[in-house]
Amino acid sequence: MKKVIEADEGFTIFAPNEAAFDALGEKKRLQLGDIRNAEVSEKIASYDVVFEPVTADQLYNSSGIVTEGGVVLAERTVSGGFFGVGGKEDGGVTLNGAKVVKSLEFADATKTGIVHEVDGFISPSILWRYADQRE
Repeated sequence: MKKVIEADEGFTIFAPNEAAFDALGEKKRLQLGDIRNAEVSEKIASYDVVFEPVTADQLYNSSGIVTEGGVVLAERTVSGGFFGVGGKEDGGVTLNGAKVVKSLEFADATKTGIVHEVDGFISPSILWRYADQRE
């Protein structure tokens, strides 16, 4: 975390909210805390960090973002319609399916930090395959 805060140009953090952790289920929450999975947990968390400020508008107007973990797909959210047909963009954005719930921006004289609350984990779900199983 210190490395993120000390980034020269600022930073962006995608912070999974309580609903995101609830949706993981008990098994995956235990895997995150298991010392055997420290490397996997670190990789999952690396998708939540960008070493420059990325605003909600920038997310909305992009098709993806490059995080410390890798590329994350960004899509505009749509409301209404039937099976995705006839819906209207509602101004929201998802990252690998996790919706950005709200954003907080703060700045000092030298840099800007942005925290986006998300309702899911934005890392690829395949990373869980590498987590040791609890018995």
